[in-house]
Amino acid sequence: MSVVFGPNTRRVLQFLTHIEDLSPQEIDRVAGLWRQTSSQTRAEAWAEVRRTTTDEERYRILVAASVARRAALDAALSHQRHDWAFWAAVWDAVMAIAVCDRIGGHYDVLIAPVAAVMPSLGVCRRDQLGPHHLPDAVLGRSGRP
Repeated sequence: MSVVFGPNTRRVLQFLTHIEDLSPQEIDRVAGLWRQTSSQTRAEAWAEVRRTTTDEERYRILVAASVARRAALDAALSHQRHDWAFWAAVWDAVMAIAVCDRIGGHYDVLIAPVAAVMPSLGVCRRDQLGPHHLPDAVLGRSGRP
């Protein structure tokens, strides 16, 4: 398995596949919660991401964030939602997922708005699956080869 989206590529891929499943109400809730988060607190979390990653990792994480933003745009537009705060919340969330346990409590700051509608994200989990299990994890199946 290539490390395409940073240290937790598998978890990032799982997240990306579920963005489109959000309802209009969930999109609105995420946007509202993101707006309630202090910009200072978010900036501190972003600084911690920068401090705890290499240049190469940051590049890969920004690629993941770009893909996530595109997925968020598509999901929002499919529900006639145009609030940029949703896209920003997804951007923050994928950053948190990508670096997970490296940023300590800053994970909670970045993930909280999205975790409100995707509770499984509320706990930082490092990739634990082997490469041969990736298709099942991404597709949401529980079967193992």
